[in-house]
Amino acid sequence: MYASRTTQFIVGVFGLLGILAIAILSFRLGDLSLFPPPSYVLFANFDNISGLKNGNDVEIAGVKVGKVTRCWLHDSQARVALRINDGVDIDSDAIAGIKTAGLLGDKFVSIELGGGEKTLHNGDTIRQTQSSFILEDVIGNLINNAGSGGSNNGGGKEQPKDEIGAPPGAAPSASAPAKAKSK
Repeated sequence: MYASRTTQFIVGVFGLLGILAIAILSFRLGDLSLFPPPSYVLFANFDNISGLKNGNDVEIAGVKVGKVTRCWLHDSQARVALRINDGVDIDSDAIAGIKTAGLLGDKFVSIELGGGEKTLHNGDTIRQTQSSFILEDVIGNLINNAGSGGSNNGGGKEQPKDEIGAPPGAAPSASAPAKAKSK
């Protein structure tokens, strides 16, 4: 017993529709597009881009305006290519910084516009940058500083004292002799 041609045709159509639905879902979830919007490329040099990767967002004032397309080492600095959507003008005084989004630490490039009169064009470089904040480095510095600090006020810094040995502005103690004024 074989299925009729009509049944085979209906099964084939449903199979193709299923494959098409999976493909569309994959593109949507992967944030991929077959036809990217018109755009131009800007570059930025950073001292550290820890956690930034291709495909991360580029934002201005919290609005997505592009994507990171490439990261590589150039003259001992990390160079990042940013694909910016057409119609988004970025001035020459703009600052590009690497920020962290969410609890998982996803990175993105945030651009703060400046007051420059010149607009950057395809192939230009954003001159002012702020590198990635690395929590591990900060924690390491805190641990190292806490371990090397003396017993003076917890930070190793000694407060200045006046002539009788008390910090400035402190009331003199009963045992401290009062200093006589002389003219």
